[in-house]
Amino acid sequence: MRNRTISSRLRRIAALLLAAALPAMAELPIVPGEPAQPPKQMAAAPQLRIEAKVEAQPSLRSRVQLPAVTDAELAALRAINAGEATRGVAKRAAIGIVRAREETPTLPSAASLSWVAVPGGYAAQMSITSPDAAALRVSFALAGVPADVQMVFFGSNDPAQLLGPVRVGDIADRTAAWWSPVTDGPTQTVEFFSPGATDPASLGLRALAVSHLFAGPSGRFEKTTQDIGTAGTCNVDLPCSSLNSDPAFVNAANAVAQMVFNDSQFEYLCTGTMLNDTDPSSQTPWFYGANHCFENDSPPYKTPAQMQTLANTLDTLWFFQSSSCNSHTVSSAYRELFGGATYVYNNPTSDVLFLRLNDTPPAGAYFAGWDPNTISAGTAVVDVHHPQGDLKKVSQGTVLGFTTPTDPPASSGFDQYIGIQWSSGTTEDGSSGSPILTLGQFSGESQYLVRGGLWGGAASCSNRSGEDIFSRFDLAYPSLASYLAPANAPAYDYTDLWWDPNESGWGLSIAQHPSHMIFAAWFTYGSDGNPIWYTLPSGTWTSPTTYTGSLYSASGPAANGPFDSTQVVVTPPVGTATLSFSDASDGTLSYTVNGVSDSKPITRQPF
Repeated sequence: MRNRTISSRLRRIAALLLAAALPAMAELPIVPGEPAQPPKQMAAAPQLRIEAKVEAQPSLRSRVQLPAVTDAELAALRAINAGEATRGVAKRAAIGIVRAREETPTLPSAASLSWVAVPGGYAAQMSITSPDAAALRVSFALAGVPADVQMVFFGSNDPAQLLGPVRVGDIADRTAAWWSPVTDGPTQTVEFFSPGATDPASLGLRALAVSHLFAGPSGRFEKTTQDIGTAGTCNVDLPCSSLNSDPAFVNAANAVAQMVFNDSQFEYLCTGTMLNDTDPSSQTPWFYGANHCFENDSPPYKTPAQMQTLANTLDTLWFFQSSSCNSHTVSSAYRELFGGATYVYNNPTSDVLFLRLNDTPPAGAYFAGWDPNTISAGTAVVDVHHPQGDLKKVSQGTVLGFTTPTDPPASSGFDQYIGIQWSSGTTEDGSSGSPILTLGQFSGESQYLVRGGLWGGAASCSNRSGEDIFSRFDLAYPSLASYLAPANAPAYDYTDLWWDPNESGWGLSIAQHPSHMIFAAWFTYGSDGNPIWYTLPSGTWTSPTTYTGSLYSASGPAANGPFDSTQVVVTPPVGTATLSFSDASDGTLSYTVNGVSDSKPITRQPF
């Protein structure tokens, strides 16, 4: 969260007068939320393959203990937290440090591990300890590591809580260092499993750095040193809120997750919200937050590539909330996702951050609805957030009007923010990015709808009348509409094998990307009776049920010989193909190939 100096009351009044003077605009349709659907297949349960052997022979686990955190390392953390408050800019909550290289001994690599033969391959373990840490993360070099290598993690405070398996091939970006999940306790242990008969000691796998967190999930991110601070007592625990009996509110709260991420030498906390879109064929986990969570304090601001580097490190904590009112016990539904995210859009002036999570949302999560129309002064609002990284809290208040923060770069956007005053609860560091929600109706059903995300403000438990400031979703929407409300979005996800059961021997393999692009491979027979493949590598949705594009054929070297790129030949388009779907499981393939046109009925091939 950002603190700001008191904004001009005259500026807010002028903004309201200006809004009243503008001609009435046609309202944009609101988009309702929806519950996350169960994954198509259950994730594999994590398992340790050599734990019993390690217990019997402890030397099988490679162990590294770092020295205690130094005064210099603590001073750097104090400078981040106290320094921002001194400048009047308190933003994301810093909760950890990347251990200084001079304080980090040589960390383990594949070559230094004791690999043990297990059914299906080899396994090895390493553990790294940073004394007095509440939690740990470790970064690894994975470039060149085979895709089928797996990792399972656990922390010393709860060794039975296994996180994983993480398959190297499922990590979106392996060119940069990959940060492990957050595990509780001063020691993190990872077990690697390398399938196959080849000795894995030559793998490029190695640990690179260690992040020492002064707070962790099991302690509700309550800080273990006075250098961080604690959440205010005026915050309202989620199960204690009178709103918690409303199913519409519970749904919206289940769309909010805590963010844990690494930026250079520090570990930070913020809050974000998963948004729904208008595409009924898929559930893409779009994630809305605050730009300043990832951003530099001053110019030069981060490039898209630098934003992606931070997104790679993102962990999201779901259902990180009390099991009952003020119980201080984490809900049994709590889940940590650690697949990172894909950077999509950011705007320093309007403080908008927009990502796509790489993980499938956990069962029970919710895709929040949103309202792209301008919010009015006097509107009742709700915020669901993680102040100081604590268990989920609820604040209720009222819109004061539009305002402009005094701190750059947000100060360069006139009236691009919403001023809020709380009647219950407040916000704090770590709340940044959390959603401002208003109650609306969709087809007679109540929905809490996202209207913006927290930039910061003066509100606190000691300043209950202070103003908090949120980004404006209505102003951000034009930049997000192509993702949240795409034109001609496909009616269904058509990914599958397709055929004509009356003409066995040929068929289509269709893969539909989250971007809606289709790649199709068509196996059929030429006029000479010989088998042939055509590909449809791209195309255009001309309606939610019709996709058309060019067909190509290719040839190349034999699979059982050495690869020679000069033998790869891709022809100019041999024709066109159009896929027209009548429902989720039936359609028609219409094509023209080398001047010959025809159409075939197609249906999903049952399994």
